[in-house]
Amino acid sequence: MTNQSTWSLTDIYPGYDSPEFKADFESLPPMVEKMNDLAGSLKSFADVAELVQMLEKYTAKLDRMGSYSNYVFSTDTANQNASKFLYLIETLDAETSRMQVRMAAFLSKCSKTENIADLAKQHGIENNTYRLTRMAEEYAHLLSEDEETIVSLLSVTGSSAWGMMQDKLISNLTCEYADPKLGGKKRTITINECRNLAYDEHAEVRKAAFEAELAAYPQIAEASAAALNSIKGEVNLLSRLRHFETPLAQTLFDAAMTKKTLDAMFQAIETNIQCLRDYLKAKAKHLSKPGGLPFYDLFAPVGKSTENEFTYEYAKKFVAENLSKFSPRMGEVAQKAFDNDWIDVYPRDGKVSGAFCGDIYEIKQFRIMLNYGDNLSDAITLAHELGHGYHAMQVMEEGILNSNYPMPLAETASTFCEAIVTNAALQTLPDEAKLRLVESSLQDAAQVIMDIYSRFLFERGVFEARMSHPLSVQELNDIMRNAQRTAYGDGLDENALHPYMWIIKPHYYNAHLNYYNFPYAFGYLLANGLYKIYEKDPANFGEKYDSFLRASGRMPIKESCALLGVDVESVAFWNEAIDVVKESIKEFERLTQ
Repeated sequence: MTNQSTWSLTDIYPGYDSPEFKADFESLPPMVEKMNDLAGSLKSFADVAELVQMLEKYTAKLDRMGSYSNYVFSTDTANQNASKFLYLIETLDAETSRMQVRMAAFLSKCSKTENIADLAKQHGIENNTYRLTRMAEEYAHLLSEDEETIVSLLSVTGSSAWGMMQDKLISNLTCEYADPKLGGKKRTITINECRNLAYDEHAEVRKAAFEAELAAYPQIAEASAAALNSIKGEVNLLSRLRHFETPLAQTLFDAAMTKKTLDAMFQAIETNIQCLRDYLKAKAKHLSKPGGLPFYDLFAPVGKSTENEFTYEYAKKFVAENLSKFSPRMGEVAQKAFDNDWIDVYPRDGKVSGAFCGDIYEIKQFRIMLNYGDNLSDAITLAHELGHGYHAMQVMEEGILNSNYPMPLAETASTFCEAIVTNAALQTLPDEAKLRLVESSLQDAAQVIMDIYSRFLFERGVFEARMSHPLSVQELNDIMRNAQRTAYGDGLDENALHPYMWIIKPHYYNAHLNYYNFPYAFGYLLANGLYKIYEKDPANFGEKYDSFLRASGRMPIKESCALLGVDVESVAFWNEAIDVVKESIKEFERLTQ
Protein backbone atom coordinates (compact mmCIF):
# COMPACT_ATOMS: atom_id res chain seq x y z
CA MET A 1 0.00 0.00 0.00
CA THR A 2 1.43 3.37 -1.08
CA ASN A 3 0.21 6.91 -1.43
CA GLN A 4 1.43 8.54 -4.61
CA SER A 5 -0.09 10.92 -7.15
CA THR A 6 0.78 8.87 -10.25
CA TRP A 7 -0.94 5.61 -10.94
CA SER A 8 0.70 2.22 -10.73
CA LEU A 9 0.30 0.02 -13.80
CA THR A 10 2.47 -2.90 -12.67
CA ASP A 11 -0.53 -5.09 -11.83
CA ILE A 12 -1.51 -4.85 -15.48
CA TYR A 13 2.04 -5.40 -16.79
CA PRO A 14 5.47 -4.66 -15.26
CA GLY A 15 6.48 -3.16 -18.60
CA TYR A 16 6.62 -3.71 -22.33
CA ASP A 17 9.80 -5.78 -21.92
CA SER A 18 8.25 -8.02 -19.28
CA PRO A 19 7.78 -11.74 -20.01
CA GLU A 20 4.07 -11.33 -19.23
CA PHE A 21 3.47 -8.67 -21.88
CA LYS A 22 5.59 -10.44 -24.48
CA ALA A 23 3.83 -13.78 -23.89
CA ASP A 24 0.36 -12.23 -24.13
CA PHE A 25 1.24 -10.27 -27.26
CA GLU A 26 2.69 -13.32 -28.96
CA SER A 27 -0.39 -15.38 -28.06
CA LEU A 28 -2.82 -13.12 -29.92
CA PRO A 29 -2.01 -13.82 -33.61
CA PRO A 30 -2.58 -17.59 -33.34
CA MET A 31 -5.79 -16.92 -31.40
CA VAL A 32 -7.05 -14.65 -34.18
CA GLU A 33 -6.10 -17.18 -36.84
CA LYS A 34 -7.85 -19.99 -34.99
CA MET A 35 -11.03 -17.94 -34.48
CA ASN A 36 -11.13 -16.91 -38.14
CA ASP A 37 -10.67 -20.52 -39.23
CA LEU A 38 -13.42 -21.80 -36.97
CA ALA A 39 -15.78 -18.99 -37.98
CA GLY A 40 -15.20 -19.91 -41.62
CA SER A 41 -16.44 -23.47 -41.06
CA LEU A 42 -19.35 -23.06 -38.65
CA LYS A 43 -21.65 -26.05 -39.03
CA SER A 44 -23.60 -26.13 -35.78
CA PHE A 45 -24.29 -24.13 -32.65
CA ALA A 46 -21.72 -26.28 -30.87
CA ASP A 47 -19.13 -24.53 -33.06
CA VAL A 48 -20.58 -21.18 -31.99
CA ALA A 49 -20.19 -22.17 -28.33
CA GLU A 50 -16.56 -23.09 -28.92
CA LEU A 51 -15.96 -19.83 -30.75
CA VAL A 52 -17.55 -17.84 -27.90
CA GLN A 53 -15.16 -19.42 -25.39
CA MET A 54 -12.21 -18.55 -27.62
CA LEU A 55 -13.53 -15.01 -28.06
CA GLU A 56 -13.79 -14.53 -24.30
CA LYS A 57 -10.14 -15.48 -23.79
CA TYR A 58 -9.00 -13.34 -26.70
CA THR A 59 -11.03 -10.31 -25.57
CA ALA A 60 -9.59 -10.50 -22.05
CA LYS A 61 -6.01 -10.53 -23.37
CA LEU A 62 -6.66 -7.77 -25.89
CA ASP A 63 -8.40 -5.61 -23.28
CA ARG A 64 -5.48 -5.98 -20.88
CA MET A 65 -2.81 -5.04 -23.43
CA GLY A 66 -4.89 -2.27 -24.97
CA SER A 67 -5.70 -0.79 -21.57
CA TYR A 68 -2.06 -0.82 -20.51
CA SER A 69 -0.91 0.91 -23.68
CA ASN A 70 -3.72 3.45 -23.52
CA TYR A 71 -2.93 4.34 -19.90
CA VAL A 72 0.79 4.73 -20.65
CA PHE A 73 0.02 6.90 -23.68
CA SER A 74 -2.56 9.04 -21.83
CA THR A 75 0.00 10.24 -19.31
CA ASP A 76 2.98 10.29 -21.69
CA THR A 77 1.98 10.89 -25.30
CA ALA A 78 5.65 10.91 -26.31
CA ASN A 79 6.09 7.28 -25.21
CA GLN A 80 7.13 5.43 -28.36
CA ASN A 81 6.29 1.97 -27.04
CA ALA A 82 2.75 3.04 -26.18
CA SER A 83 2.20 4.51 -29.64
CA LYS A 84 3.73 1.45 -31.30
CA PHE A 85 1.70 -1.13 -29.41
CA LEU A 86 -1.56 0.80 -29.68
CA TYR A 87 -1.03 0.64 -33.44
CA LEU A 88 -0.01 -3.03 -33.45
CA ILE A 89 -2.85 -4.12 -31.17
CA GLU A 90 -5.44 -2.23 -33.18
CA THR A 91 -4.04 -3.64 -36.44
CA LEU A 92 -4.17 -7.15 -35.06
CA ASP A 93 -7.71 -6.73 -33.77
CA ALA A 94 -8.78 -5.53 -37.21
CA GLU A 95 -8.13 -9.07 -38.42
CA THR A 96 -11.04 -10.31 -36.25
CA SER A 97 -13.50 -8.45 -38.49
CA ARG A 98 -13.67 -11.51 -40.73
CA MET A 99 -14.59 -13.74 -37.79
CA GLN A 100 -17.24 -11.31 -36.56
CA VAL A 101 -18.95 -11.07 -39.94
CA ARG A 102 -18.94 -14.86 -40.37
CA MET A 103 -20.29 -15.39 -36.85
CA ALA A 104 -22.98 -12.71 -37.28
CA ALA A 105 -24.05 -14.27 -40.61
CA PHE A 106 -24.42 -17.71 -39.01
CA LEU A 107 -26.36 -16.31 -36.04
CA SER A 108 -28.61 -14.30 -38.34
CA LYS A 109 -29.58 -17.52 -40.17
CA CYS A 110 -30.15 -19.30 -36.86
CA SER A 111 -32.44 -16.55 -35.60
CA LYS A 112 -34.77 -17.04 -38.56
CA THR A 113 -35.40 -20.70 -37.80
CA GLU A 114 -34.54 -21.24 -34.12
CA ASN A 115 -34.48 -19.40 -30.81
CA ILE A 116 -30.94 -18.25 -30.00
CA ALA A 117 -31.70 -18.21 -26.27
CA ASP A 118 -32.71 -21.89 -26.36
CA LEU A 119 -29.64 -22.83 -28.38
CA ALA A 120 -27.32 -20.91 -26.06
CA LYS A 121 -28.82 -22.66 -23.02
CA GLN A 122 -28.44 -26.07 -24.64
CA HIS A 123 -24.73 -25.43 -25.23
CA GLY A 124 -23.89 -23.87 -21.87
CA ILE A 125 -23.39 -20.27 -23.01
CA GLU A 126 -26.74 -18.83 -21.90
CA ASN A 127 -24.96 -15.93 -20.20
CA ASN A 128 -24.04 -14.67 -23.68
CA THR A 129 -27.56 -14.83 -25.13
CA TYR A 130 -27.95 -11.07 -25.39
CA ARG A 131 -24.61 -10.58 -27.11
CA LEU A 132 -25.33 -13.38 -29.59
CA THR A 133 -28.77 -11.96 -30.34
CA ARG A 134 -27.24 -8.53 -30.93
CA MET A 135 -24.69 -10.02 -33.32
CA ALA A 136 -27.54 -11.54 -35.33
CA GLU A 137 -29.22 -8.11 -35.49
CA GLU A 138 -25.95 -6.37 -36.41
CA TYR A 139 -25.52 -8.54 -39.49
CA ALA A 140 -27.97 -6.34 -41.43
CA HIS A 141 -25.52 -3.46 -40.91
CA LEU A 142 -22.27 -5.24 -41.72
CA LEU A 143 -20.32 -5.12 -44.96
CA SER A 144 -18.80 -8.26 -46.42
CA GLU A 145 -16.04 -9.92 -44.42
CA ASP A 146 -13.38 -8.64 -46.82
CA GLU A 147 -14.79 -5.12 -46.71
CA GLU A 148 -15.08 -5.08 -42.92
CA THR A 149 -11.48 -6.27 -42.63
CA ILE A 150 -10.26 -3.58 -45.01
CA VAL A 151 -12.27 -0.91 -43.17
CA SER A 152 -10.78 -1.94 -39.83
CA LEU A 153 -7.25 -1.99 -41.19
CA LEU A 154 -7.62 1.37 -42.92
CA SER A 155 -9.05 2.98 -39.78
CA VAL A 156 -5.73 2.31 -38.02
CA THR A 157 -4.01 4.71 -40.40
CA GLY A 158 -7.17 6.81 -40.79
CA SER A 159 -9.47 7.89 -37.97
CA SER A 160 -7.42 6.29 -35.19
CA ALA A 161 -4.22 7.93 -36.38
CA TRP A 162 -5.93 11.31 -36.62
CA GLY A 163 -7.26 10.85 -33.09
CA MET A 164 -3.81 10.04 -31.72
CA MET A 165 -2.38 13.06 -33.48
CA GLN A 166 -5.03 15.26 -31.86
CA ASP A 167 -4.18 13.83 -28.43
CA LYS A 168 -0.54 14.74 -29.00
CA LEU A 169 -1.41 18.23 -30.19
CA ILE A 170 -3.48 18.91 -27.08
CA SER A 171 -1.09 17.29 -24.62
CA ASN A 172 1.79 19.42 -25.89
CA LEU A 173 -0.14 22.67 -26.33
CA THR A 174 1.02 25.51 -24.09
CA CYS A 175 -0.43 28.93 -23.32
CA GLU A 176 1.27 32.28 -22.79
CA TYR A 177 -0.57 33.26 -19.63
CA ALA A 178 -0.34 36.89 -18.44
CA ASP A 179 -0.51 36.21 -14.72
CA PRO A 180 -2.45 38.98 -12.91
CA LYS A 181 -0.89 37.88 -9.62
CA LEU A 182 2.51 38.73 -11.10
CA GLY A 183 1.49 42.10 -12.53
CA GLY A 184 0.65 40.64 -15.94
CA LYS A 185 3.99 38.91 -16.36
CA LYS A 186 3.71 36.18 -18.95
CA ARG A 187 4.55 32.59 -18.13
CA THR A 188 4.17 29.44 -20.17
CA ILE A 189 1.71 26.83 -18.82
CA THR A 190 0.05 23.75 -20.29
CA ILE A 191 -3.44 23.92 -21.73
CA ASN A 192 -4.74 21.76 -18.87
CA GLU A 193 -3.21 24.05 -16.25
CA CYS A 194 -4.71 27.01 -18.07
CA ARG A 195 -8.19 25.48 -18.16
CA ASN A 196 -7.98 24.65 -14.45
CA LEU A 197 -7.69 28.39 -13.76
CA ALA A 198 -11.34 28.73 -14.82
CA TYR A 199 -12.14 27.71 -11.21
CA ASP A 200 -9.94 30.37 -9.61
CA GLU A 201 -11.38 32.67 -6.95
CA HIS A 202 -10.20 35.81 -8.77
CA ALA A 203 -12.11 37.18 -11.77
CA GLU A 204 -8.98 38.67 -13.36
CA VAL A 205 -7.27 35.24 -13.25
CA ARG A 206 -10.23 33.51 -14.93
CA LYS A 207 -10.44 36.13 -17.66
CA ALA A 208 -6.67 36.12 -18.32
CA ALA A 209 -6.65 32.31 -18.49
CA PHE A 210 -9.59 32.30 -20.90
CA GLU A 211 -7.86 34.81 -23.16
CA ALA A 212 -4.64 32.79 -23.05
CA GLU A 213 -6.54 29.59 -23.86
CA LEU A 214 -8.31 31.08 -26.88
CA ALA A 215 -5.04 32.62 -28.08
CA ALA A 216 -3.34 29.21 -27.97
CA TYR A 217 -5.79 27.24 -30.11
CA PRO A 218 -4.94 28.87 -33.47
CA GLN A 219 -1.52 27.17 -33.20
CA ILE A 220 -3.22 23.80 -33.75
CA ALA A 221 -6.55 24.83 -35.28
CA GLU A 222 -5.75 23.89 -38.89
CA ALA A 223 -4.34 20.50 -37.89
CA SER A 224 -7.32 19.88 -35.58
CA ALA A 225 -9.75 20.79 -38.35
CA ALA A 226 -8.00 18.35 -40.69
CA ALA A 227 -8.31 15.63 -38.05
CA LEU A 228 -11.97 16.36 -37.38
CA ASN A 229 -12.86 16.52 -41.06
CA SER A 230 -11.13 13.21 -41.74
CA ILE A 231 -12.77 11.42 -38.81
CA LYS A 232 -16.28 12.75 -39.42
CA GLY A 233 -15.94 12.10 -43.15
CA GLU A 234 -14.99 8.50 -42.47
CA VAL A 235 -17.93 8.05 -40.09
CA ASN A 236 -20.41 9.57 -42.55
CA LEU A 237 -19.25 7.23 -45.30
CA LEU A 238 -19.32 4.08 -43.19
CA SER A 239 -22.73 4.89 -41.71
CA ARG A 240 -24.19 5.13 -45.21
CA LEU A 241 -22.47 1.93 -46.35
CA ARG A 242 -23.85 0.12 -43.31
CA HIS A 243 -27.41 1.24 -44.13
CA PHE A 244 -27.87 3.74 -41.32
CA GLU A 245 -29.71 6.92 -42.16
CA THR A 246 -27.30 9.01 -40.10
CA PRO A 247 -24.39 8.53 -37.68
CA LEU A 248 -26.87 9.34 -34.90
CA ALA A 249 -29.04 6.40 -35.96
CA GLN A 250 -25.96 4.16 -35.77
CA THR A 251 -25.04 5.52 -32.33
CA LEU A 252 -28.53 4.76 -31.01
CA PHE A 253 -28.43 1.26 -32.51
CA ASP A 254 -25.01 0.56 -30.99
CA ALA A 255 -26.26 1.80 -27.61
CA ALA A 256 -29.45 -0.30 -27.79
CA MET A 257 -31.35 2.93 -27.13
CA THR A 258 -34.59 3.89 -28.85
CA LYS A 259 -35.03 7.16 -30.73
CA LYS A 260 -38.17 7.65 -28.63
CA THR A 261 -36.00 7.72 -25.51
CA LEU A 262 -33.65 10.35 -26.97
CA ASP A 263 -36.56 12.47 -28.18
CA ALA A 264 -38.29 12.28 -24.79
CA MET A 265 -35.14 13.45 -23.02
CA PHE A 266 -34.49 16.35 -25.41
CA GLN A 267 -38.15 17.40 -25.31
CA ALA A 268 -37.87 17.73 -21.54
CA ILE A 269 -34.56 19.62 -21.84
CA GLU A 270 -35.92 22.08 -24.42
CA THR A 271 -39.06 22.65 -22.33
CA ASN A 272 -37.14 23.35 -19.12
CA ILE A 273 -33.81 24.80 -20.27
CA GLN A 274 -34.75 28.40 -19.49
CA CYS A 275 -34.49 27.70 -15.76
CA LEU A 276 -30.75 27.09 -16.20
CA ARG A 277 -30.36 30.18 -18.35
CA ASP A 278 -31.99 32.15 -15.56
CA TYR A 279 -29.57 30.59 -13.08
CA LEU A 280 -26.63 31.81 -15.19
CA LYS A 281 -28.10 35.31 -15.25
CA ALA A 282 -28.58 35.17 -11.48
CA LYS A 283 -24.95 34.10 -11.11
CA ALA A 284 -23.85 36.93 -13.40
CA LYS A 285 -25.79 39.38 -11.23
CA HIS A 286 -24.20 37.92 -8.10
CA LEU A 287 -20.78 38.46 -9.71
CA SER A 288 -21.78 42.04 -10.65
CA LYS A 289 -21.82 41.25 -14.36
CA PRO A 290 -24.61 42.78 -16.48
CA GLY A 291 -26.76 40.52 -18.65
CA GLY A 292 -25.58 37.01 -19.44
CA LEU A 293 -22.58 35.30 -17.87
CA PRO A 294 -19.25 35.46 -19.77
CA PHE A 295 -18.01 31.97 -20.73
CA TYR A 296 -14.91 32.43 -18.56
CA ASP A 297 -17.11 32.86 -15.47
CA LEU A 298 -19.10 29.63 -15.92
CA PHE A 299 -16.96 27.94 -13.27
CA ALA A 300 -16.41 30.97 -11.06
CA PRO A 301 -16.70 29.85 -7.43
CA VAL A 302 -19.57 31.40 -5.51
CA GLY A 303 -19.80 31.43 -1.74
CA LYS A 304 -17.14 30.61 0.81
CA SER A 305 -15.09 27.48 0.67
CA THR A 306 -15.28 24.89 3.40
CA GLU A 307 -12.79 25.01 6.28
CA ASN A 308 -10.49 22.73 4.31
CA GLU A 309 -9.62 23.55 0.75
CA PHE A 310 -10.19 20.69 -1.65
CA THR A 311 -6.68 19.40 -1.84
CA TYR A 312 -6.49 15.89 -3.21
CA GLU A 313 -5.84 14.45 0.24
CA TYR A 314 -8.94 16.13 1.63
CA ALA A 315 -11.01 15.16 -1.42
CA LYS A 316 -10.14 11.47 -0.97
CA LYS A 317 -11.42 11.50 2.60
CA PHE A 318 -14.47 13.59 1.68
CA VAL A 319 -15.49 11.36 -1.23
CA ALA A 320 -14.80 7.99 0.40
CA GLU A 321 -16.74 8.86 3.56
CA ASN A 322 -19.82 10.01 1.67
CA LEU A 323 -19.85 7.10 -0.77
CA SER A 324 -19.66 4.77 2.24
CA LYS A 325 -22.83 6.34 3.65
CA PHE A 326 -24.74 5.12 0.62
CA SER A 327 -23.07 1.74 0.40
CA PRO A 328 -20.16 0.22 2.35
CA ARG A 329 -19.26 -1.66 -0.85
CA MET A 330 -18.99 1.60 -2.75
CA GLY A 331 -16.77 3.10 -0.08
CA GLU A 332 -14.55 0.01 -0.09
CA VAL A 333 -14.08 0.27 -3.86
CA ALA A 334 -13.06 3.93 -3.54
CA GLN A 335 -10.62 3.20 -0.73
CA LYS A 336 -9.13 0.33 -2.71
CA ALA A 337 -8.43 2.69 -5.60
CA PHE A 338 -6.73 5.17 -3.24
CA ASP A 339 -4.69 2.60 -1.35
CA ASN A 340 -3.42 0.79 -4.45
CA ASP A 341 -2.51 3.83 -6.57
CA TRP A 342 -5.11 3.32 -9.27
CA ILE A 343 -5.39 7.09 -9.85
CA ASP A 344 -3.13 9.48 -11.78
CA VAL A 345 -3.88 12.83 -10.19
CA TYR A 346 -2.25 16.03 -11.45
CA PRO A 347 -1.71 17.65 -14.88
CA ARG A 348 1.78 17.56 -16.35
CA ASP A 349 3.55 17.90 -19.68
CA GLY A 350 2.64 15.14 -22.13
CA LYS A 351 -0.55 14.16 -20.30
CA VAL A 352 -3.85 14.29 -22.18
CA SER A 353 -6.64 16.61 -21.04
CA GLY A 354 -9.79 15.73 -19.12
CA ALA A 355 -10.52 12.75 -16.92
CA PHE A 356 -11.52 9.15 -17.52
CA CYS A 357 -11.88 5.74 -15.89
CA GLY A 358 -10.94 2.50 -17.61
CA ASP A 359 -11.26 -1.06 -16.41
CA ILE A 360 -9.08 -4.14 -16.85
CA TYR A 361 -11.38 -7.15 -16.84
CA GLU A 362 -8.74 -9.89 -16.55
CA ILE A 363 -7.38 -8.58 -13.22
CA LYS A 364 -10.69 -7.07 -12.01
CA GLN A 365 -9.28 -3.57 -11.52
CA PHE A 366 -9.77 -0.08 -12.93
CA ARG A 367 -7.66 3.05 -13.37
CA ILE A 368 -8.65 6.71 -13.15
CA MET A 369 -6.88 9.62 -14.84
CA LEU A 370 -7.53 13.12 -13.48
CA ASN A 371 -6.12 16.58 -14.09
CA TYR A 372 -6.76 17.63 -10.50
CA GLY A 373 -6.73 21.32 -9.64
CA ASP A 374 -7.44 21.41 -5.88
CA ASN A 375 -11.03 22.65 -6.16
CA LEU A 376 -14.48 21.39 -5.29
CA SER A 377 -15.38 20.70 -8.91
CA ASP A 378 -12.40 18.36 -9.21
CA ALA A 379 -13.46 16.58 -6.02
CA ILE A 380 -16.84 15.95 -7.66
CA THR A 381 -15.00 14.74 -10.78
CA LEU A 382 -13.17 12.27 -8.56
CA ALA A 383 -16.53 10.97 -7.29
CA HIS A 384 -17.74 10.82 -10.90
CA GLU A 385 -14.84 8.67 -12.05
CA LEU A 386 -15.11 6.42 -8.98
CA GLY A 387 -18.73 5.88 -10.01
CA HIS A 388 -17.41 4.53 -13.32
CA GLY A 389 -15.05 2.33 -11.34
CA TYR A 390 -17.83 0.97 -9.15
CA HIS A 391 -19.93 0.25 -12.24
CA ALA A 392 -16.97 -1.59 -13.75
CA MET A 393 -16.48 -3.71 -10.64
CA GLN A 394 -20.16 -4.73 -10.74
CA VAL A 395 -20.15 -5.54 -14.45
CA MET A 396 -16.93 -7.54 -14.10
CA GLU A 397 -18.98 -10.10 -12.16
CA GLU A 398 -20.55 -10.91 -15.55
CA GLY A 399 -18.79 -12.57 -18.49
CA ILE A 400 -16.45 -10.33 -20.43
CA LEU A 401 -18.73 -10.27 -23.49
CA ASN A 402 -21.40 -8.71 -21.23
CA SER A 403 -19.06 -6.11 -19.78
CA ASN A 404 -19.36 -3.62 -22.65
CA TYR A 405 -22.33 -1.54 -21.48
CA PRO A 406 -23.80 1.29 -23.63
CA MET A 407 -22.53 4.84 -23.37
CA PRO A 408 -25.64 6.43 -21.81
CA LEU A 409 -25.61 3.95 -18.93
CA ALA A 410 -21.86 4.45 -18.54
CA GLU A 411 -22.61 8.02 -17.48
CA THR A 412 -25.38 7.07 -15.05
CA ALA A 413 -23.39 5.34 -12.30
CA SER A 414 -20.77 8.09 -12.39
CA THR A 415 -23.31 10.87 -12.02
CA PHE A 416 -25.15 8.95 -9.31
CA CYS A 417 -21.94 9.00 -7.27
CA GLU A 418 -21.74 12.75 -7.81
CA ALA A 419 -25.28 13.06 -6.44
CA ILE A 420 -24.41 10.93 -3.41
CA VAL A 421 -21.38 13.05 -2.52
CA THR A 422 -23.09 16.36 -3.20
CA ASN A 423 -26.32 15.60 -1.34
CA ALA A 424 -24.57 14.03 1.64
CA ALA A 425 -22.33 17.09 1.97
CA LEU A 426 -25.26 19.51 1.74
CA GLN A 427 -26.83 17.94 4.83
CA THR A 428 -23.88 18.89 7.04
CA LEU A 429 -22.38 22.11 5.65
CA PRO A 430 -23.20 25.58 7.06
CA ASP A 431 -24.93 27.99 4.68
CA GLU A 432 -21.76 29.87 3.71
CA ALA A 433 -20.12 26.61 2.59
CA LYS A 434 -23.41 25.11 1.34
CA LEU A 435 -23.67 27.89 -1.26
CA ARG A 436 -20.33 26.83 -2.73
CA LEU A 437 -21.51 23.24 -3.10
CA VAL A 438 -24.99 24.09 -4.42
CA GLU A 439 -23.48 26.39 -7.00
CA SER A 440 -20.90 23.78 -7.97
CA SER A 441 -23.68 21.24 -8.53
CA LEU A 442 -25.51 23.79 -10.68
CA GLN A 443 -22.33 24.33 -12.68
CA ASP A 444 -22.40 20.61 -13.41
CA ALA A 445 -26.10 20.75 -14.29
CA ALA A 446 -25.45 23.60 -16.71
CA GLN A 447 -22.63 21.61 -18.29
CA VAL A 448 -24.49 18.34 -18.77
CA ILE A 449 -27.75 19.93 -19.88
CA MET A 450 -26.92 23.17 -21.68
CA ASP A 451 -23.31 22.61 -22.73
CA ILE A 452 -23.94 18.99 -23.71
CA TYR A 453 -26.92 20.16 -25.75
CA SER A 454 -24.63 22.65 -27.52
CA ARG A 455 -22.09 19.89 -28.21
CA PHE A 456 -24.83 17.65 -29.59
CA LEU A 457 -26.04 20.44 -31.88
CA PHE A 458 -22.45 21.12 -32.95
CA GLU A 459 -21.71 17.50 -33.80
CA ARG A 460 -24.96 17.07 -35.68
CA GLY A 461 -24.21 20.26 -37.61
CA VAL A 462 -20.70 19.08 -38.48
CA PHE A 463 -21.92 15.68 -39.69
CA GLU A 464 -24.53 17.36 -41.89
CA ALA A 465 -22.14 19.93 -43.35
CA ARG A 466 -19.36 17.36 -43.82
CA MET A 467 -21.61 15.46 -46.24
CA SER A 468 -20.85 18.11 -48.86
CA HIS A 469 -17.37 19.45 -48.06
CA PRO A 470 -14.50 19.64 -45.54
CA LEU A 471 -15.12 22.41 -43.03
CA SER A 472 -12.72 25.28 -42.45
CA VAL A 473 -11.65 26.46 -39.00
CA GLN A 474 -13.95 29.46 -39.41
CA GLU A 475 -16.92 27.23 -40.29
CA LEU A 476 -16.28 25.00 -37.28
CA ASN A 477 -16.03 28.06 -35.04
CA ASP A 478 -19.30 29.42 -36.44
CA ILE A 479 -21.13 26.12 -35.91
CA MET A 480 -19.87 26.02 -32.33
CA ARG A 481 -20.91 29.62 -31.63
CA ASN A 482 -24.37 29.02 -33.06
CA ALA A 483 -24.75 25.84 -31.02
CA GLN A 484 -23.80 27.72 -27.84
CA ARG A 485 -26.26 30.53 -28.65
CA THR A 486 -29.08 28.01 -29.17
CA ALA A 487 -28.35 26.05 -25.99
CA TYR A 488 -27.37 28.84 -23.60
CA GLY A 489 -29.72 31.50 -24.94
CA ASP A 490 -29.66 34.67 -22.88
CA GLY A 491 -27.78 32.91 -20.08
CA LEU A 492 -24.39 33.62 -21.71
CA ASP A 493 -22.79 36.90 -22.71
CA GLU A 494 -23.03 36.96 -26.51
CA ASN A 495 -19.61 38.64 -26.69
CA ALA A 496 -17.77 36.02 -24.60
CA LEU A 497 -18.47 32.61 -26.15
CA HIS A 498 -15.96 29.77 -26.73
CA PRO A 499 -15.69 29.13 -30.50
CA TYR A 500 -12.79 26.65 -30.13
CA MET A 501 -14.54 24.20 -27.80
CA TRP A 502 -14.47 21.65 -30.65
CA ILE A 503 -10.67 21.43 -30.37
CA ILE A 504 -10.43 20.49 -26.70
CA LYS A 505 -13.17 17.84 -26.45
CA PRO A 506 -11.50 14.47 -27.17
CA HIS A 507 -14.70 12.55 -27.97
CA TYR A 508 -15.10 14.39 -31.26
CA TYR A 509 -11.89 12.73 -32.40
CA ASN A 510 -12.89 9.12 -31.77
CA ALA A 511 -14.69 7.47 -34.69
CA HIS A 512 -16.15 4.90 -32.28
CA LEU A 513 -17.60 7.47 -29.87
CA ASN A 514 -19.87 9.51 -32.10
CA TYR A 515 -22.33 11.68 -30.21
CA TYR A 516 -20.58 11.02 -26.94
CA ASN A 517 -22.37 14.05 -25.55
CA PHE A 518 -26.04 13.21 -25.01
CA PRO A 519 -25.05 10.17 -22.89
CA TYR A 520 -23.82 12.65 -20.27
CA ALA A 521 -27.20 14.38 -20.17
CA PHE A 522 -28.92 10.99 -20.12
CA GLY A 523 -26.73 9.74 -17.29
CA TYR A 524 -27.05 12.93 -15.26
CA LEU A 525 -30.83 13.12 -15.49
CA LEU A 526 -31.32 9.38 -15.01
CA ALA A 527 -29.11 9.58 -11.91
CA ASN A 528 -31.25 12.46 -10.61
CA GLY A 529 -34.37 10.38 -11.11
CA LEU A 530 -32.77 7.35 -9.47
CA TYR A 531 -31.67 9.42 -6.49
CA LYS A 532 -35.26 10.48 -5.91
CA ILE A 533 -36.27 6.80 -5.97
CA TYR A 534 -33.47 6.03 -3.51
CA GLU A 535 -34.63 8.75 -1.12
CA LYS A 536 -38.11 7.21 -1.01
CA ASP A 537 -36.83 3.71 -0.13
CA PRO A 538 -33.13 3.79 0.80
CA ALA A 539 -33.15 0.41 2.57
CA ASN A 540 -34.13 -1.54 -0.54
CA PHE A 541 -32.46 0.51 -3.24
CA GLY A 542 -28.84 -0.64 -2.99
CA GLU A 543 -29.31 -4.24 -4.12
CA LYS A 544 -31.63 -3.20 -6.97
CA TYR A 545 -29.11 -0.59 -8.05
CA ASP A 546 -26.24 -3.11 -8.13
CA SER A 547 -28.41 -5.54 -10.12
CA PHE A 548 -29.18 -2.75 -12.58
CA LEU A 549 -25.47 -2.02 -13.01
CA ARG A 550 -24.59 -5.68 -13.53
CA ALA A 551 -27.36 -6.04 -16.13
CA SER A 552 -26.34 -2.94 -18.09
CA GLY A 553 -24.25 -4.90 -20.59
CA ARG A 554 -26.75 -7.67 -21.30
CA MET A 555 -30.03 -5.98 -22.15
CA PRO A 556 -31.30 -2.86 -23.99
CA ILE A 557 -31.39 0.43 -22.09
CA LYS A 558 -35.18 0.51 -21.83
CA GLU A 559 -35.23 -2.95 -20.22
CA SER A 560 -32.36 -2.39 -17.80
CA CYS A 561 -33.90 0.88 -16.56
CA ALA A 562 -37.22 -0.91 -16.13
CA LEU A 563 -35.51 -3.05 -13.46
CA LEU A 564 -35.65 0.09 -11.29
CA GLY A 565 -39.19 1.01 -12.32
CA VAL A 566 -38.12 3.73 -14.77
CA ASP A 567 -39.74 4.35 -18.18
CA VAL A 568 -37.08 6.22 -20.14
CA GLU A 569 -39.44 6.78 -23.10
CA SER A 570 -41.69 8.92 -20.88
CA VAL A 571 -41.23 12.70 -21.07
CA ALA A 572 -42.75 12.86 -17.60
CA PHE A 573 -39.80 10.96 -16.11
CA TRP A 574 -37.28 13.38 -17.61
CA ASN A 575 -39.34 16.39 -16.48
CA GLU A 576 -39.26 15.03 -12.93
CA ALA A 577 -35.50 14.54 -13.18
CA ILE A 578 -35.06 18.18 -14.19
CA ASP A 579 -37.23 19.19 -11.22
CA VAL A 580 -34.24 18.17 -9.07
CA VAL A 581 -32.23 20.89 -10.79
CA LYS A 582 -35.00 23.41 -10.23
CA GLU A 583 -34.92 22.64 -6.52
CA SER A 584 -31.19 23.39 -6.48
CA ILE A 585 -31.80 26.68 -8.29
CA LYS A 586 -34.32 27.67 -5.62
CA GLU A 587 -31.75 26.85 -2.94
CA PHE A 588 -29.15 28.92 -4.82
CA GLU A 589 -31.55 31.86 -4.91
CA ARG A 590 -32.25 31.49 -1.18
CA LEU A 591 -28.58 31.39 -0.29
CA THR A 592 -27.67 34.41 -2.44
CA GLN A 593 -30.41 36.69 -1.15
